Amino acid sequence: MKVLLLGAGASKAYSDSISKVRMPIAKDFFQTFRKLAISENQWVLIGYIINYLREYHHIATFDEFDKYGNDIEVIHSEIEQRLKDYLQSSEDDENTFKGIHLCFKAYTELIFLFSSVINEIQNGPVSKPHVNLVKTLSIEDVIITFNWDTLIDKALKTETNWDCFSGYYVKPLAVYQDQWNSAGEHPSHKDAPLLLKLHGSTNWLTSAPVVEGRNWMSIQELSRENFFIYERTLKPYSTYDGRYMPGYADFSYGYYPINLPLKGVPLPKGYFLTRTILRTGSNPKGETEDVGLNSIPLIIPPVKNKQYDSFGSLFDELWKKAEESLTKADEIIIIGYSFPETDYKSDLLFRHAFSKRSDFPKITIIDPFPENIVDRFRFGFGISLDNINVVKEYFSEDFDLTKIL
Repeated sequence: MKVLLLGAGASKAYSDSISKVRMPIAKDFFQTFRKLAISENQWVLIGYIINYLREYHHIATFDEFDKYGNDIEVIHSEIEQRLKDYLQSSEDDENTFKGIHLCFKAYTELIFLFSSVINEIQNGPVSKPHVNLVKTLSIEDVIITFNWDTLIDKALKTETNWDCFSGYYVKPLAVYQDQWNSAGEHPSHKDAPLLLKLHGSTNWLTSAPVVEGRNWMSIQELSRENFFIYERTLKPYSTYDGRYMPGYADFSYGYYPINLPLKGVPLPKGYFLTRTILRTGSNPKGETEDVGLNSIPLIIPPVKNKQYDSFGSLFDELWKKAEESLTKADEIIIIGYSFPETDYKSDLLFRHAFSKRSDFPKITIIDPFPENIVDRFRFGFGISLDNINVVKEYFSEDFDLTKIL
């Protein structure tokens, strides 16, 4: 059995995006955003991000934001930590609750913005490099990815019997394919490779969170590990303020994902919800419905302290299956994943898996700068050089796959 491990370098190989832009890395995220048409779309929300930067980084205008170039992992982590500090503060003054509101809104806007940039870039034909990879796999093989994009998902859907109902190992409640289709009506099958997305996915959806007082909570009436999947649509769907955006290929959508077929947690007796949306000439109401529960992409964002338990047991199941797969694998092929120091959980994943083995698998590393990765396997995981095959190249459509077969 073979395990394919995909990092950001694998997604960088996609060159057929309608946007003509390649996937960003953390350090060039904001520059990449500015290259996309959504950066000019008034429906794309960045107001609270700018307000946060104005408050804490002295970024005062949209023009200054246009020049902002910090690492998204750094700024997203900072906002998350500041929000956590405010929520745990013993102060009950106005500034504390203003801080909670600002940081929470900026944090969620970054999740939408991050997912939207990925959606814009993955919007296009099926990725040829990923199709080439999928053609080398058998139905027993497993793909583990830390990426949020759906490039490998589309390739699997195109080239194999893989589907969204059972192909992710964790099973959604329903999949949207022009309409909501219950996953319970689709029996699981094992005649395609398994895809484990350890940081979630832009096409996984959950209810948009809210902060009530000092509590960060989900408003869906279901337990936190329950989620939904968006696959495709041929007609406008119901979404926030009717803001459906056309023109997206399967597994991609505009800034606003589809609403969930849920009612939400009942309000306490005597309470009711209101929503105010400022209208300008460049911010009109959308033309579709806004029925159901507003959703948010279910991803673990690129922050230092990743909150996997925010989604109940969902990510525990995925990481346990990933560990089991690495324990059993005869070969592990790593493409474009650099084992960053901040991703301590991925380091533990390999340590735990290898500690359960009586032997070591063959390790193949595809990376133009593989030295640190090789050192991690040699000195961190105890793998002999005899077991390590290095292909010192970028992964691309023209990559010679015979080098890893």
